[in-house]
Amino acid sequence: MRLALIILCLILSIDKQACGQQQQGGFKFFPFPNVQFDFDRELPFKQADFGDDFLRQLVGDRDQQKQQLSRITVSKADEKKVGENQFRSYAQHLNSQRIKLTNQGKDVVYLRKLVEKLHPLMTNNNRYESITIFVADSPLTDARSFPGGKVIVYRGLLKFVANEAALVGILGHELSHIDRQHQLEQFKNSLLAQDALSKGGQSFGQFAGFGQLMMKSFMTPYALDQEKEADADGCLWAFQAGYDPHEMAEVFRRLSVRDKRTQFPVPNFLRSHPYHIDRFTAIRDSSRKLVAAEPNKKLITGRENLRKRKPHQ
Repeated sequence: MRLALIILCLILSIDKQACGQQQQGGFKFFPFPNVQFDFDRELPFKQADFGDDFLRQLVGDRDQQKQQLSRITVSKADEKKVGENQFRSYAQHLNSQRIKLTNQGKDVVYLRKLVEKLHPLMTNNNRYESITIFVADSPLTDARSFPGGKVIVYRGLLKFVANEAALVGILGHELSHIDRQHQLEQFKNSLLAQDALSKGGQSFGQFAGFGQLMMKSFMTPYALDQEKEADADGCLWAFQAGYDPHEMAEVFRRLSVRDKRTQFPVPNFLRSHPYHIDRFTAIRDSSRKLVAAEPNKKLITGRENLRKRKPHQ
């Protein structure tokens, strides 16, 4: 019965918006633009952002949503529970893929020392007194973070990055997700939806509003703007820690080249991360501004530090 009610609310929410759009000249579900491909260049394709209008129609204004969520406080205890559940679920998934996790060894110790350099730069570093590091024994170039302070780094990423500066930028990105509580957004949306339902509204507008909240909780666990925020933090924190932030940008340029034939345009509401090339461009531009503001600052690359697994002192 509860599932049927949720589905009904979702349908009402979508129908309400669809009717409003039809009155203004027609409702378009997939507003795809003309995407320009340029496979002759080193970078696979030009920036192509589309699907934003549909996403706004479906889940409402993003800025308004963020304002709503900013008013919700999640206790450290609740955050830890959410994080443990997310981590346990992800660990089970890795285990089903025969991918082992470890929190010991030379790589873990090295990563922990790099995280210790970044930890003081987190806005909420007092809330996250320690960060637990795991290494996933997989060739994938990936890293994940979880509420409460857990980070998984894949061995494939350690092999792919060219130097310590690049790795520090990526670690900063993951710590930013924790610091900004990005992974708690779905939990906060659920709390909003529960509050809306508990008020017992019976009008069409109240049902539609509840449906929209439920749609948000399921469809926006990781928004593109969150990834951009985390990239910006990773770039800034790497620079503040004395590393060349452009090396972080280089990671995404190289990923873009590597995945040249496999990246295809997808609507924004179906993507959890920006395209590699867009991330490269944004981080490169931020890096240039940071360096221009402090041109005499000595910056570390740390190729040998990465190879030897010995952090720059």
